[in-house]
Amino acid sequence: MPIPPSAIGSPRRLVSAIVLFVVLDLSVLLINLWLAEQLAQDAVAINLAGRQRMLSQQTTKALLLATNAPTAKDSDAANLELDAAFGLLLQTQKAFAQGGETRGGDGKTVSLKAVHGEAARVVAQAQAIIAPLEQLLSAPAPVGESQAPRLGRATGYMVNRNQDLLSLMNTLTTALEHDSVRRARNLRAIQTGAFVLALGNFLAIVIGMLNHFRRVERDSQQWRELARRDALTGLANRKAFTEAAQGMLARAQGDTVEGALLMLDLDGFKPINDTLGHATGDQVLIALARALESTARTTDVVARLGGDEFAVLCPKLHGQDDITHFCNRLLTAITDLPGQVCPGKRLGASIGVALYPESGYELEHLLGLADKAMYAAKNSGGGRWEIAA
Repeated sequence: MPIPPSAIGSPRRLVSAIVLFVVLDLSVLLINLWLAEQLAQDAVAINLAGRQRMLSQQTTKALLLATNAPTAKDSDAANLELDAAFGLLLQTQKAFAQGGETRGGDGKTVSLKAVHGEAARVVAQAQAIIAPLEQLLSAPAPVGESQAPRLGRATGYMVNRNQDLLSLMNTLTTALEHDSVRRARNLRAIQTGAFVLALGNFLAIVIGMLNHFRRVERDSQQWRELARRDALTGLANRKAFTEAAQGMLARAQGDTVEGALLMLDLDGFKPINDTLGHATGDQVLIALARALESTARTTDVVARLGGDEFAVLCPKLHGQDDITHFCNRLLTAITDLPGQVCPGKRLGASIGVALYPESGYELEHLLGLADKAMYAAKNSGGGRWEIAA
């Protein structure tokens, strides 16, 4: 049975499937060779069965010539032809019945397998007809008597039974042809089955390899995605933010679109870490990430750059009112965080804002301006936002 595609997952199973495919493929090749050999042997047997008719007629002709030979020389030639034709007829009949060697039409030795079924029955009948003739021809003549009476009886017997022998040889040829067709059909059925199995297994290998490659690609994609995400918060990391922001700024420059880049740093985060531990501090950062994602717009890019420092790229955020509204929403969301994670603690944030196109579209330049504005807000007491000059 072909290996199911779902079973081909590991390299070991894939190798097993490939080995099975090679074995099945070799089986098809061996069956081809076996079929060719069987057909060749059947062709030889069918040819020799047909040749039996010629040998039967040749034996009858030689008997008639030997019986009516005008001279001793003609008699000797007829007897030689009789011995050759009848001897080969007997040898071939024996090879058909028991298996063995005989001579083909070209004089070369050929090997026959013993026939079975209908062909064996026909050969047995032919041997029964030939047996009395063999006794007549092999029995020595009494001393002083001529061979003529013995040859006369053999000739009469062969003339009377020659038509029966020819009919049996025709039947033998037909039976051998039927056997050959049946064997060829069975071998081809086996060959077809092996080919179907090999094809099914090959398709299973291909599907299995495709599934394996898809899994590898999916895993690679997941690893690439993980490499672009902050391990703690799940936000974009600095690398992912840089790539996304550069692409958005390039498009904004081409379309002359306005926007803002925000840098955000927590106020009062260090005391939480120092007093409640880093595990609580991590929970604060995770909660902050969720607050930033829920407050930001769907077009904004939110990232954790490191520690408690975050960045938000806001395309099309421009104008004093819009910036004031957005930054105040962020500050409110951050102020509410301690109640969710560490009640009794105070938390705030300082935000620096860099605008484009006023400050250009270069990402590093905008980050530098937003960072300076953020520290200006922090130095002013925190819990506020500043726009870079």
